[in-house]
Amino acid sequence: MPHFTIIFAGRESERVTVDCANLSAARNQAVQRLGRYLADHPNYAEEGHWRVTVEDDMGRAAATVIVATVTPRQNGLPG
Repeated sequence: MPHFTIIFAGRESERVTVDCANLSAARNQAVQRLGRYLADHPNYAEEGHWRVTVEDDMGRAAATVIVATVTPRQNGLPG
């Protein structure tokens, strides 16, 4: 089974290696880990965006998961 490494931006030293059948399964693992992390560390969500990279067993970026929090503009309307 292929090895993939999941890396949170800003936390590169906390790499997690997972065995997954394919890249799609590894990407799903990354999304699930990000969701658990955000649930356990709600203040982290205030940073506005998060990036998780999935590397293949050769250390190449194979997928990037990006989640962003965006405050809508008021479009000139009174807030």
